[in-house]
Amino acid sequence: MTDKTPALASVLDAHPNAFILIDRDYNIVAANRKYLERYQHRGKESPVGRKCHEVSHRSALPCWRNGEDCPHQQVFGTGQPHEVVHRHYDGKGGAQYVRIAAHPIFDEEGRLLYISESMHTCARSEELAGTAEASEMVGQSRTFNHILGHLCAAAESDAPILLTGETGSGKELAARLIHRKSARAARPFVPLDCTVLTQELCADELFGHEKGAFTGCAGAKPGLFDIAHRGTLFLDEIGDMPPAIQAKLLRVLETGTYRRVGGTELQKVDARLICATNRDLRQMVAEGRFRADLYYRIACVHLELPPLRHRREDIPELVRHFLAQRAPGQGITPAAMALLAAYDYPGNVRELANLVDRARILARDAEIDVAHLPVELKEMREDCVRRDPVAARIRLGDAASIRDALMRFDGNRRQAASWLGLSERTLYRRLRQIQADA
Repeated sequence: MTDKTPALASVLDAHPNAFILIDRDYNIVAANRKYLERYQHRGKESPVGRKCHEVSHRSALPCWRNGEDCPHQQVFGTGQPHEVVHRHYDGKGGAQYVRIAAHPIFDEEGRLLYISESMHTCARSEELAGTAEASEMVGQSRTFNHILGHLCAAAESDAPILLTGETGSGKELAARLIHRKSARAARPFVPLDCTVLTQELCADELFGHEKGAFTGCAGAKPGLFDIAHRGTLFLDEIGDMPPAIQAKLLRVLETGTYRRVGGTELQKVDARLICATNRDLRQMVAEGRFRADLYYRIACVHLELPPLRHRREDIPELVRHFLAQRAPGQGITPAAMALLAAYDYPGNVRELANLVDRARILARDAEIDVAHLPVELKEMREDCVRRDPVAARIRLGDAASIRDALMRFDGNRRQAASWLGLSERTLYRRLRQIQADA
């Protein structure tokens, strides 16, 4: 099958959206005119015959390997239609969100041969509200892919998971990814922030209550364990959970049952538990501020999320992700990108997102430049360069991120340098250094 088959081409071109057919090996076997206009690089070969993830994601790996909900994997795995929202790169390298409707295509004998994907551009970021993909984990670095592999592996079991890491490092995003990749994905993901609740409110939220449980209680209320039935319950900042509730949670994990506040009947639990904290729970156990028996129950699988400064090469990708989400079409200068890439981010990804928001608002519809960033970023970067100029240069792009950028833009060094936040001259020097090191 090719894009040159006249009858097939006519059928595909009649489709109102960008439309492709993909085989089991991720190869695009046919595409309509709208798809070619959007994704084909000017003067480059047709996307037909290339891997779908290479064309639209500019990635050497299928999107499921990068933690995304992959329609190819879902449809070929289940034989059922699947719909997702993904971030795609068009033929000019611009990022945009598209809603993908994927369907199976069977032959006369019922064998699943291809999937079709129809792509509708999300014109406004508001269309993404509430979708898991709108707040996806983003990155390509070795550090990121290492933890991503562990998260995906953890999703395959129902064992309790403890996620630790600094504030803003993406613990809830990681929990949502685990849920999305698990067998419970079709059921609710229910989060609870343990820092904002008293002992009584925490018990009421988790377990619910029966009618008449307390003064003024006119009716029964389900708890989060009820709401998360057959899904995932995410307890954020578990280190702040009141001691009495720690004891109740331990009993739930040991017996698989609980009683609502004011009730006598045992309720059965069927929910995956994921906990998160930025505290050192081992130290809290040693100091008697957290139950040791509960710690060992919730930390069956313990995963530490890296701070952003340990995966600095992901910063340009994150910046463009936030801009595509909140200000589609707005750009950023190489100088501003370099400044963002050199900062340490004590607030991690959350702080980066806030800086990008601030900059895009100050820039209005113009390109974000150094003048739109806080002055302390420039001062800290200059201090860093004075202390360790070699480390500062490495921060602006390691070999893996440079190779990824060149692949994204088909070897175009000017576009790759801009995407990395480097000058062309700096990129050329880094390439020569990488070749010499090899």
